[in-house]
Amino acid sequence: MKKYFTTLLSAVMALALAACGGSTGTDTATPAGNEGGAAASGSVADIKLADTKNLVEVTSYELQSMDYVVSAKTEDHEYNANFVDGLLENDTYGNLKDCIAESYEQSEDGLKWTFHLKKGVMWVTADGEEYDEVKAEDFVTGLRHGAEFNSETGWLLEGVIAGYTDYYEGEDYSDAAWEKVGIKAVDDYTLEFTLEAPAPYFPSMTCYAVLYPINKTFLEGKGAGCKLGSPDIEACEFGVVQPDSILYNGGFLLESNDLKSSTVLVKNQAYWDAENVHLDSVKRIYDDGSDPYSVIRGFEAGTYAASPISPLWEDFDAYMSKYDGYVNASLPDHSTFGVVFNMNRQVFDQSNYCEGDPAANENTHKAILNENFRKALRAAYDVKAYNMVTSPESIALSMIRNINNDSNIVRTSDGRAYGELVNEAYNAATDTPADLSDGQYAWLNKEEALKYIEAAKADGIEFPVHLDMLVDETSKARSDRGRSMKDSIEANTDGQIIIELVMRDSDTVTNIAYRNNDPAAMDYDISTFTGWGPDYADPKTFVDIYSPVTGYYMKAMGLENGLEGAADEEIKRAVGLAEYEELYKAADAIVDDMDARYEAFAKADAELVESAFYIPTSTNTRSVRVSHVVPFTRYYSVCGMTEYKYKGLQLQEDIVTSADYDAAYEKWEKGE
Repeated sequence: MKKYFTTLLSAVMALALAACGGSTGTDTATPAGNEGGAAASGSVADIKLADTKNLVEVTSYELQSMDYVVSAKTEDHEYNANFVDGLLENDTYGNLKDCIAESYEQSEDGLKWTFHLKKGVMWVTADGEEYDEVKAEDFVTGLRHGAEFNSETGWLLEGVIAGYTDYYEGEDYSDAAWEKVGIKAVDDYTLEFTLEAPAPYFPSMTCYAVLYPINKTFLEGKGAGCKLGSPDIEACEFGVVQPDSILYNGGFLLESNDLKSSTVLVKNQAYWDAENVHLDSVKRIYDDGSDPYSVIRGFEAGTYAASPISPLWEDFDAYMSKYDGYVNASLPDHSTFGVVFNMNRQVFDQSNYCEGDPAANENTHKAILNENFRKALRAAYDVKAYNMVTSPESIALSMIRNINNDSNIVRTSDGRAYGELVNEAYNAATDTPADLSDGQYAWLNKEEALKYIEAAKADGIEFPVHLDMLVDETSKARSDRGRSMKDSIEANTDGQIIIELVMRDSDTVTNIAYRNNDPAAMDYDISTFTGWGPDYADPKTFVDIYSPVTGYYMKAMGLENGLEGAADEEIKRAVGLAEYEELYKAADAIVDDMDARYEAFAKADAELVESAFYIPTSTNTRSVRVSHVVPFTRYYSVCGMTEYKYKGLQLQEDIVTSADYDAAYEKWEKGE
């Protein structure tokens, strides 16, 4: 699964086919040049990219783990996807294509998938020296290592690969136990998966890191705890953040990594598809977002190859005028962000309101479990205004998403997008019809917010209700967004719902709201910091994250996995998660009629909307920007890891004109 943290820096460039780049000769995130506050004078045509072979980009993501089959976090995937390839990837248009596998086929009963590997794909060391050929057994090793190290992504395969669940959740790591798992190296170049039930989307799952290969000899040489069958994370150095902790078969090698500074990737000269890697190096410079003009200064100095033009700037209009004829908008991405409720908060170290008052804590807890209260917050939240903090009005509108799924993740046989199915399912099941289409917020209505508050009062909730929300005070964009959310909700509830902005530094926020995997340590009432992107081409990739039994987002909600007999079973049933689970399981059982499958999943997504135990609001940040990136040269992906690869990306010396971008977009849409 791809768990996102709102970046506001890298998202506008990396997720929309237009990473930024330039010379590797700078070590600062704020190159000399225009100091901001007024658009620089001079001809736009004079702004040239200094180096079209070595890309430099700004990011707020830092590499935390190179154990790519274990990590679930985008901050790791954005790097690891460039170090290691899997069986398949996506092309420029998002279609599945060969990668390490040159072909594959499915058995007649749908239970076996056989992949035929390319010959001559090499593992290399961090120094670029050839180590061994990539073999089918490496994929077996990768899957087993991930299961034994309690992969954050392992539950993705539960109920999919035969026998995997028992091994992943069990304590028997013997060879005999592993032999029951449905993966087998038939020979050096033939890999076979056996599934528990037909899964037509399975090939798209192979784009994702949990199914990536690891060389067994190298793995077990990184410490006694790395030995298959005897896992000990404390005695295993595989995947620690240093260049020589893994082998590479992808387009790039890690040269260096300095926290809060920069990370450098260099081209793998032995890469099997080196002709499609056009960059010699990639340098990612850490930027905490405290200086909103840092990227545009770097762009105008010829260092960065792309820059957003931000509404946060007082001179936004001046910059838009200066770059008239050169501006384009980043594409919508496939992620969904929203409001996560902590249903079982147990720690209050980061709080503005409770001051040790058990009664206040309990009232907030009761409110969060109350559907009328959650719907009141939803009706009071001006999402458009929130998005407009970082994007112009038209872009801010286009970012709005009302369902917890990619509205275009699949289409039915008659061409209907998945979002249409959710809209139909919701309106068929409720007495309060709404338009759940992207591009407009379905709920903003002060009158309705106040009605829901009165209903919550009848349910025994006392107002005002205070909600702690962590805010990254380091970033002006995130701070302003937090204030926007607070202002709209308090104004539209006449001060009866109070958002307490708990201002903390970036590390504190990310460690609690993003990197933390302990439900009991989720120290907030609501969070807007994390989002989700698809891992494969099926609605399940979003729906299952809120499964009360196995869902990844139970942790963010302060809950443990499990339902029957679980300590938090009563909470899960109270907020509608049990009904959601029934709909999810019924949908996932349909494998022979894809239209029926998609319609059944739409009912689960409609239940999430109706119960409001999570409030979807938008995709990740979009922007208007200027760029030296040749449009649509980077590979494109609705799923898997391909979207993070620098493979394919090309840079040009001159700024891309709006006309050239639009022409390229028209061709790309047609698949030309």
